[in-house]
Amino acid sequence: MYGLLLFLVLLAGLAILVAFRTTGLKGVSAAPDEQTDANLAPVVPNDAPPGEANEPSEPAAEPNKQKPAEPNDKQPLRPAHKHPAFTERVAERARMVDWQIEGRGIKNPNVLTAMRVVPRHAFVRETEQRYAYADYPLPIGYEQTISQPYIVAFMTEALKLDPNSTVLEIGTGSGYQAAVCAEIGREVYTIEIVEELAKAAKKHLKELGYRNVSVKAGDGYFGWPERAPFDAIIGTAAAGRIPEPLIQQLKPGGRMILPYSDAEGLQYLLLITKDQKGNLQKSTVMPVRFVPMTGEVLKSENKSNE
Repeated sequence: MYGLLLFLVLLAGLAILVAFRTTGLKGVSAAPDEQTDANLAPVVPNDAPPGEANEPSEPAAEPNKQKPAEPNDKQPLRPAHKHPAFTERVAERARMVDWQIEGRGIKNPNVLTAMRVVPRHAFVRETEQRYAYADYPLPIGYEQTISQPYIVAFMTEALKLDPNSTVLEIGTGSGYQAAVCAEIGREVYTIEIVEELAKAAKKHLKELGYRNVSVKAGDGYFGWPERAPFDAIIGTAAAGRIPEPLIQQLKPGGRMILPYSDAEGLQYLLLITKDQKGNLQKSTVMPVRFVPMTGEVLKSENKSNE
């Protein structure tokens, strides 16, 4: 009798203890593992209304979607290669680079890539297109020529362009040299004294997608002061005098290359570098043959010869 009573008492005590522990733990969760949860995004129910404590403050970014540019960010206008000419005669351009350019010592990878990309045949007249990737200059009308591919590559490499370079070209011609520079640098400003060529090059470069090239008709002797200074200046017509405005518009640390004609009529490429103090260093790098520069430079040459 007493044994049964003791058993009932113990059973009742056990029931009270279980009820107390269950009531005391209600609404309490274990402390989170801070090291693990710190890298976990909060889970939000699909039907949770806006403003819930666990709702992320910003929506998750879509995969591969870039953040919109800030209004004040100036993104460079890179060439757009959508014109059919870029997909034409690709093998010919590759052979041109392999044999005529890289095979003759041009090593800068940006220059080699640009020469493989720019469709030279799109810059010559239809009657000369079959010779577009030959190793010599071609006529483009108005007694002007498109330069030999190797010379274009050599002069471009000498400028040591990078993606932030701003380039001034004197003598647009067909626009081919400007396009090669535009593939590497940030902006190219090019001047052509023959108005008809300037108009044609401007139209053609726009059609080909060169959004970072600006063309104007004018005398290259005076440069483009509104856009100066320039990291690099390239001339594609020979003169017996270096235009002073071009030296002034060359940025400290910049480089200029242009064909120079001496008193005996011999031409060679002249490389000019300007140090941070404005001092110039000049060196001749290669004998060449370019069309002569016209305009103001002839007046200054005549005065110096008087």
